[in-house]
Amino acid sequence: MKAVGVLIIGLVIGVIVGCAVGAFVLPQQVLSFSALNTNTHTNANTITPEAAGAKTIDFISNYGGLPPGVNATLINVTEAEDADLYKIAVNMSARGISWTIMTYLTKDGKILFPQGIDIEEVESRSKQTKEAATQSRRQTIGNFIVSGDEVCEDDGKPAIYFFGSDGCSHCKWEHPVIADVASKFKDFISFHDNMNNFTADRGIFARYSTGGVPTIVLGCRYYRIGSGENQGKEQEAKILTALICNLTENKPVDVCSTPEIQALIARI
Repeated sequence: MKAVGVLIIGLVIGVIVGCAVGAFVLPQQVLSFSALNTNTHTNANTITPEAAGAKTIDFISNYGGLPPGVNATLINVTEAEDADLYKIAVNMSARGISWTIMTYLTKDGKILFPQGIDIEEVESRSKQTKEAATQSRRQTIGNFIVSGDEVCEDDGKPAIYFFGSDGCSHCKWEHPVIADVASKFKDFISFHDNMNNFTADRGIFARYSTGGVPTIVLGCRYYRIGSGENQGKEQEAKILTALICNLTENKPVDVCSTPEIQALIARI
């Protein structure tokens, strides 16, 4: 399974962190944020927040080694609490995908930390993740997760989403399987085929995927990150059919009423 982050985000972050940090953070020296306490002195060479933001964007855009088509724009600049640093939020975008990175710049504008880490924020997120993990989500047939969400619809029809890329071998395996299954429900579902489409349905992708593809979301009720290759194409098609039949109230009848599909529906 490959991730969209590997396709674009990982490339950019890897370039910025690998090149920029190597150039600006000396291996012989580790700079602690606590050593930059604003209460100890006032730096006469402090630049303005506006200048700090412009300097950071200039560095990332011109010296960060960004691939063509990747853009960096400033979100905001704030002062890091209890440290002689500016905290700078930068929006990165490419091929319709955008994400935020947090950087830190010393207030004299001389040292940039392209991969700044807010320890309190990371600890808080980690705690939330652990709490969410303790709330086990039930799995059903085909390793799909039951979200507990209401069924999402387009014009009264359950919305079926597929996210994938030609650069992902698992996506190329899964795509024709789900496309064929969806074609049997054409009057009863709304199929969003997002193969090689990184701009549509981003909200759905963000909600049900950690960034990996293929991601399949069936009516927002069932979802899975990864392909069904372990089950084989025939069984994967039956599992997808049964899950969709469960969303369409067993319609169309000729597709949903076979003994094999009914047996799978009983296991959902």
